[in-house]
Amino acid sequence: MKKIIVLSDTHRNREVLQRLFPIMQESDYVIHLGDHVQDMQPFSAELGDKLIRVRGNCDFSCNVPEDLFVEIDGVKLFLTHGHRYRVKSTLLNVGFEALAFDCKAALYGHTHLADITEYEGVKLINPGCLTQNIMGKMSYCYMLIYGGKIYPRIVEIDG
Repeated sequence: MKKIIVLSDTHRNREVLQRLFPIMQESDYVIHLGDHVQDMQPFSAELGDKLIRVRGNCDFSCNVPEDLFVEIDGVKLFLTHGHRYRVKSTLLNVGFEALAFDCKAALYGHTHLADITEYEGVKLINPGCLTQNIMGKMSYCYMLIYGGKIYPRIVEIDG
């Protein structure tokens, strides 16, 4: 079983990242889906190889890929911020991309709204944001991978 914390759209809210650091430490992987991936820099030395990042539309001058395909415990995941796939309008594009590469899930951000849905057997997971969204909520996704299956849960946190 692998424990994964999925974050997105931190937008310089380093205080909440500091509060979440104990969860990051106990997780097998920490995934940041863009928009201020630099916020993870203070934690990168301790997290090491378990920190996985993709670049968002607000990430400039950083050496982080825009999209990634990773395999964790035999489960293939597509990681993207989502802006290049127009996730604010439709999830079809990100779903198609994940299907095309035989992924069991697409993890994306950009909308600031947490969501777990399914498209053609692929889980589409948005952890929400760690800055307040239009509904005044902050959230992340805590995800387990076990026995070839993905078990995501959105966790709302107080500002």
